[in-house]
Amino acid sequence: MDFEFDTAKVQSMHFHQNPEILYVLDGKAEVQIETEKYELEKGDFLFVNVNKRHSLFETEKELLFARFRINFSMLSDYLGTNQILFWCNTTADKNEAYDHLGRILDRILNRFYDKEKEGALYLNSIYYEALYVLTSYFMVKSDDIRLKDKGGPDNSRVFEIQNYVQANYQKQISLNDLAKKLYLSNAYLSKYIKKRFGLSFVEYVNNIRLFHAVDELLYGEKKITRIALDNGFSTTASFNKTFKDVYHMTPSAYRTSVRQETQGDEKEEQSRAEIEQRVKDYLAGNNFVPDETATKNLGVVTVDAEKTVPLKKSWCEIINVGKIEALLDCDIQRQVLMMKEEIGFKYVRIWNIFVQEMYEERDGDWHYNFSRIDRGLDFLVENGLKPYIELSFKPIHVSYSINSTLAEKDNHIIFHERDSYEKVMNDLASHLVNRYGMDEIETWYFELWKDDRLNMLDENGWYFDCFEIGYLALKRVSEKIKAGGAGFALGYDRYQYHDLIRNWKKRRIKPDFISVYSYSYLLIQQNGMYFGKRSLDSNFVKNQLDIFKEVLREEDFLPEELHITEWNFTISNRNCINDSCAQGAYVMKSCINSVGNVDKMGFWHGCDLNSEYYDTEAVLYGDNGLLTRDGIKKPSFYAFHFLHFLQDQMLGKTENALISTNGRGIYTIVCHNCKQFNYRYTMKEEKDIRVDDLYELYEDLDTIHLKFRIQNVKNGEYIMRVFYVNPENGSVQDIWREMDYMKNLSKGEVDYIRRGAMPKVGMRKIKVEDGELWVETQMKAHEIKVMEIYYQY
Repeated sequence: MDFEFDTAKVQSMHFHQNPEILYVLDGKAEVQIETEKYELEKGDFLFVNVNKRHSLFETEKELLFARFRINFSMLSDYLGTNQILFWCNTTADKNEAYDHLGRILDRILNRFYDKEKEGALYLNSIYYEALYVLTSYFMVKSDDIRLKDKGGPDNSRVFEIQNYVQANYQKQISLNDLAKKLYLSNAYLSKYIKKRFGLSFVEYVNNIRLFHAVDELLYGEKKITRIALDNGFSTTASFNKTFKDVYHMTPSAYRTSVRQETQGDEKEEQSRAEIEQRVKDYLAGNNFVPDETATKNLGVVTVDAEKTVPLKKSWCEIINVGKIEALLDCDIQRQVLMMKEEIGFKYVRIWNIFVQEMYEERDGDWHYNFSRIDRGLDFLVENGLKPYIELSFKPIHVSYSINSTLAEKDNHIIFHERDSYEKVMNDLASHLVNRYGMDEIETWYFELWKDDRLNMLDENGWYFDCFEIGYLALKRVSEKIKAGGAGFALGYDRYQYHDLIRNWKKRRIKPDFISVYSYSYLLIQQNGMYFGKRSLDSNFVKNQLDIFKEVLREEDFLPEELHITEWNFTISNRNCINDSCAQGAYVMKSCINSVGNVDKMGFWHGCDLNSEYYDTEAVLYGDNGLLTRDGIKKPSFYAFHFLHFLQDQMLGKTENALISTNGRGIYTIVCHNCKQFNYRYTMKEEKDIRVDDLYELYEDLDTIHLKFRIQNVKNGEYIMRVFYVNPENGSVQDIWREMDYMKNLSKGEVDYIRRGAMPKVGMRKIKVEDGELWVETQMKAHEIKVMEIYYQY
């Protein structure tokens, strides 16, 4: 790896074998990669992949940028593959790893004058650190998902072409050789390569050959003939011709001109001097991150008890339960009431309210029996809970991962024409208001998910008809009933956001609220190819929500409310991280991040009972629920439970904590030590992660030290109660580990786990004499904690 500063105002379209990072330090620039254009401002950087045609031009004067070049040959040797692709672009994505990488790049730039001798040794260590972060968080690995419905077959074909040329460029290869290998005709393959690479086959092969040849030309002593033959050119003449077409001079002239002393070139010396001065100015004015490892003592958090803002607890608004029939199960009813009591959820999200066996279609008339719906809704209403009704026909999955299922069952859409759906929706609206009353149903929410079968990508798609039919049927009863949609998948629908929103803008009826789903998977597009990958960003919900909200602002389609109706780090029902303390810390972190960013959130999901199958005989099986099949509380449950302790006024929040008060002598602090996934997490299939391997999947397992100072509090004595869960205290997964993960436990053994899976509790007195309340705490890796502090009258 190497780097240089540059002030070039224009760089025409070009490509090269070595990938590079372009980092804007001052001014602005437009970078085009293939057909995509990106506006880079100060602090932005992006990765240009191997052989991607790209250009740059200054859009704001005084452009200064750094170019980091990576040796592709060495990188491919380290990684053991030529299939190397990165997605790293601060203008098109948000991820906490960008901040990490940016700090490393700044540290590299800070060593600009230490490139030689001893300084180069240290600089090389930072290079490797940068490459580690790149490959860990931004590399699209060969086993990442190739989307079949988005040109997936093209992905593997492009890789085959690239690999074939990389492996054979030193030989005499032809289009015919490659066509035979791919079982394609010469004519088709020729057009395909021209379309995908923007070059003919010969031009592409010669580009690879020239890259290696130029390296030898500049840094070796081989004769021109030897260089030509060693890099696949049949003759020196063909090498000379190809070289002149690109560099407009012969190889020997190029070697001479580059090696020639340029001291007499006054203009070049002046340009170098200007760059040198700008680099000095930049380095002098830049506040670099120190080279020392960041301390785990996170410093003092100071807040003022007299300066508060209302705390809206969006995270405890919704819990996902399942199809409406689930509410008829007494075990699920018991667990729903437990979550209401100890977590404070208000809305219970249910779906698949329409089923074929309750629907009759005869002689052009349509009738639906609502008795089964009534029994589920009765349970909610009688217990003071509000229905959040998803109107679509959601498939039933037991998922290993986003693209692999243990069991899958499509739920067929039973309405095949507009009249039938309109009749049933109007009947439903009338039935609900007659049974539950206007005041009650005006507090409910109705959502329609953008099932692919409804084709929301077409401005005349069936989705919009279905939404408008349901919307009008509900509004006929009361304008106050809320109807919305469409369950946009954060990060995964990113390339469709604008099209989907624009289609909706063209319709006469707009939603009362917009709903999104958030699972930590990203869809990445590279020159017409799409890849799906797991994200390692522990701030995924917040970062991807920010990107989506920016699209809504750009399209001027801002709803009254924005809901995340499904969220979790994984869609998998068989990922043991769901049962771990790490999940509890992730939940608390995501909820704290959500403050002020979203109106309602619905965790996915409440009960493990939803995905019982032949493989669920154990007490834990990696489902997303807050409660196990037997109703045992997981760390994720306690994360919500601790958050429920928070008061109504917020004093402040940090990356690891939120501080609240009731304004009358009670202070509550919730905090976590959530850890970042490392690259090993993406190397394993989610279903193959073992409990004993969990600690290998995180960047560090360090304890952190938190300090809080609350100013302007009443002097006197306070009592502090502390509740916490960590791998040594209250973790159902770790208790089960001590039982050797035995299956088919007796009722007594299950009860033993239930008793053990409870938070540790501590109490102590605090004396305040100077109007400042000090609290300190140590947090183990993956620990969650709530501290309640009461004034003693």
